[in-house]
Amino acid sequence: MQITITVPDTLPKERLQQRIQELEQSLLTEAKFFAVFVKQQAVADDPWTNPAIALPTVDAGIEDFALNHDHYLYGLDKP
Repeated sequence: MQITITVPDTLPKERLQQRIQELEQSLLTEAKFFAVFVKQQAVADDPWTNPAIALPTVDAGIEDFALNHDHYLYGLDKP
């Protein structure tokens, strides 16, 4: 990012330094806010941290599917 500032030639050097420091402080404040916002947004968008409650489900018609999922998925013997 590049910022161009046009200042009059008559502006005293001390006043210019003061304005530059104010601008730097303002940019640092905005950068900190943006960093916090991005971090919060990343957490909110992470499906492992914030899972969707209304996930689609399918009724397979098998009553013991959770208990014997290896049998139905991989063909292993039922316990």
